[in-house]
Amino acid sequence: MKFSGKSVRSLAKLIKVAGSASKVRLTVNLSGLSKELLLKLGFNEKPSVGDYLVPSVLGKYTSFNVNGAVKIRKDLPLEPESVMFHSSSRDWHGGIHSGIRTRTIDKYPRENIPAPSETFEIITINGNSFISSAEIDLNDGDETRNIHLTNIMLECFSEFEIYDLDKEEIVGPRLKRLQWDILPSGECPWSKAKPIILKRTEHLKDNDKKVIEHRMKVISRKNPDFLATGRAGFSGYFVYGFKDLDVYVLESMELDNATYVFNSEWETISKLTKSQIINSDLPHNRIIHNKKWNFSVGRAISGN
Repeated sequence: MKFSGKSVRSLAKLIKVAGSASKVRLTVNLSGLSKELLLKLGFNEKPSVGDYLVPSVLGKYTSFNVNGAVKIRKDLPLEPESVMFHSSSRDWHGGIHSGIRTRTIDKYPRENIPAPSETFEIITINGNSFISSAEIDLNDGDETRNIHLTNIMLECFSEFEIYDLDKEEIVGPRLKRLQWDILPSGECPWSKAKPIILKRTEHLKDNDKKVIEHRMKVISRKNPDFLATGRAGFSGYFVYGFKDLDVYVLESMELDNATYVFNSEWETISKLTKSQIINSDLPHNRIIHNKKWNFSVGRAISGN
């Protein structure tokens, strides 16, 4: 299961995705990385197992990792500080004299925050090469370091997988797939969803097919992370998952059924019966198919 995003402010989401894993590495498969990115990071085009380095500056998190930071202590009194500068002046004959001078001004004290200098290294997992962070203990009290490592991985790669050091395996999905078939994770645009939807709607009248296709196309254009199709008692139901937003849209091929938008765990939803889903106390929006449906669904997904 991949962890994706731009940055994090806490470890809550990472711990949630990691599940029972506590000692982990954050990893990215080398096969999916371009030579250009490897060179930007400082690696060779074909890095070898055992190579490690402090990654080059690509943004603010890698910059802090390399250079540290300076904190202006406005909570402390001003202090006199000498500043060197270059200037020119004329003497009384009109001649110009240039040189280095100093002056003393009052400034807030500066506190230098040392660079963490966290490294990336090349490791193997099941015969495949990965770029990996250093080891992280999610039970450790050093949350600041763990957040920093998470952010430099996201800044460099946008997403990563979590490697469980105890089980020696990549953390996988923890879904119960008893009543749902989950399409491979990743963006699920309409081009991928359409043939699946059309196959499930073969038995419908042409006009009804067009209605269902319109609804599914509207949701697919919001770039869900995955599409789950119901089977057995859930045949005819579809769930579009927006994992980063923690939003899951339940849509049906029944024209009179409403759309349900949940802000809850997909694992929880997947275990319920249809009646429990529709009548449960889980946080959700019930959106009827009227002329405001397109707008209402988009708003429910985005949270605006």
